[in-house]
Amino acid sequence: MRDYLKAQRRLRPAVALHSRARQRAARRGLPFNLRVSDVVVPMVCPALGVPIIIGAMRSAHSPSLDRIRPSLGYVRGNTRVISDKANRLKGTLDVEGLIRRAIQSVDQRREDYARLADYLERELLLAEVRRKAAQDGRAGAEWAKVAAFLDRAFQKADWPR
Repeated sequence: MRDYLKAQRRLRPAVALHSRARQRAARRGLPFNLRVSDVVVPMVCPALGVPIIIGAMRSAHSPSLDRIRPSLGYVRGNTRVISDKANRLKGTLDVEGLIRRAIQSVDQRREDYARLADYLERELLLAEVRRKAAQDGRAGAEWAKVAAFLDRAFQKADWPR
């Protein structure tokens, strides 16, 4: 079984992340409504800008499914794949907590926490725009265009600064 799961992580990382998230949600009593197609593994971490490495042993560069707002659970629009390092640093912190950590930290840690705060602000903005895009009529259609634009812009490899 161990070899099978290892192969799945390498060949189909989104399936493996989805399966582990479903198990964690059940164990912790969190909402879960993700489809495998909702789990998109980027080549670069959208939070820290480091490459995501698939198939190797677990490392700081491994893909990890982040709950943007941890209390909402694993639901559509509340998850994004980031690096394991970014997800461990973020934990359950909100934007203010990440900014406090950035101020208190030194060197690379300070930069990492600042990038995580920027990432979380972007994701919360995108979530708000998606909420508005769910409206009926022309207003919802216009917000959907804005959401699609922001989503593409945030997924660009050179976005984190």
